[in-house]
Amino acid sequence: MWKNIFFLPNRKMYLTLLLLFSFLSTTAHAQESKLAEAPIMIDDKPITTKYIMREGHLLVPALFLKHTGAFVDWDEQYRSVVFRVRNTMFALPIGKKYSDDYVRGTWQRHSLPIETIDFNGEPFVPIVNVARKLGMDVRYDATLARTFITTNFEIKPNLIAHGNMTEKLVALTFDDGPESRYTPQILDILKAKGAPATFFVMGKQIRQFPEEMKRIVNEGHGIANHTWNHPDLRRVWSSKVREEIQSTQAEMAKVVGKKPDLFRPPFGAYTKSDIAIFNEMGMRNIMWSVDTLDWSGLSGDEIIAIVKRDISPGGIILQHNFQAETRLLDGTVEALPQIIDDLREKGYKFVTLQTLLTN
Repeated sequence: MWKNIFFLPNRKMYLTLLLLFSFLSTTAHAQESKLAEAPIMIDDKPITTKYIMREGHLLVPALFLKHTGAFVDWDEQYRSVVFRVRNTMFALPIGKKYSDDYVRGTWQRHSLPIETIDFNGEPFVPIVNVARKLGMDVRYDATLARTFITTNFEIKPNLIAHGNMTEKLVALTFDDGPESRYTPQILDILKAKGAPATFFVMGKQIRQFPEEMKRIVNEGHGIANHTWNHPDLRRVWSSKVREEIQSTQAEMAKVVGKKPDLFRPPFGAYTKSDIAIFNEMGMRNIMWSVDTLDWSGLSGDEIIAIVKRDISPGGIILQHNFQAETRLLDGTVEALPQIIDDLREKGYKFVTLQTLLTN
């Protein structure tokens, strides 16, 4: 009775306090999930990463180590991150203060001063310990408040952004298809103008639109690999990078009987580790010299202006031929005929990337 009499006059205040407590708790949780970020120098190049400080140790997302050139994978059975550089391989199990090192055909356990942790489903590893186990040098500059990593091994560069700059050749490239809205319109224009192009195709799109894929090849255009599912390669395990490329190569071979050695990573994003994979698979990493930004919904006139401003001999022009359920690429279709006419008037010849890169 006394309990009820006490709370009745204050029920509104009680509910207000309860809601306030709930809000503060939610806000605190949200702030905890927003990790701090800082650059780490890898071979004198700054690369920004999220990080966690735990017991005086710097932990970073495991995938960040791909920027050093290390292969990084996930072993679901043992809930471990697996690192490999040449003949060095070891695994860091989640929640354990040790590593399992693969040495001369056997696994050997070695203690670590800090455990690998799972933060919101993402493995975080002690970067200093991992880098040193991979044979890298690590130092901290207190004056600059920055960590420096020297990897101590080279990966052959693999980046092509233009062709021979002494000849007035140009390659039109289209990413993300094939599909049934923009691809046929683009092919119609290219056919009418007699201009070859190169299509960076996705494996899942080939499977869904095999006839459009066949038309691309039958009408004399080049094809190239743009992964199966368009992931940001910086954020996927090394084995997944290989799978994305291999599965698309297989689908191209199945549908049109060709397996090109040209590859463009989605978003133009990749790590040093991914370059090592491209090299192992014999894939040339193709970027561009003219970015039309057509994916952002620019008008035809805006796209034409970009091409006029940035074109040069040996140019590789980046455009797109797939935007799901939108009309953002209407400007691409609108601009294409005039791009071809304008560049021909300036003495340019349109070729596939395969031809451009042999000159």
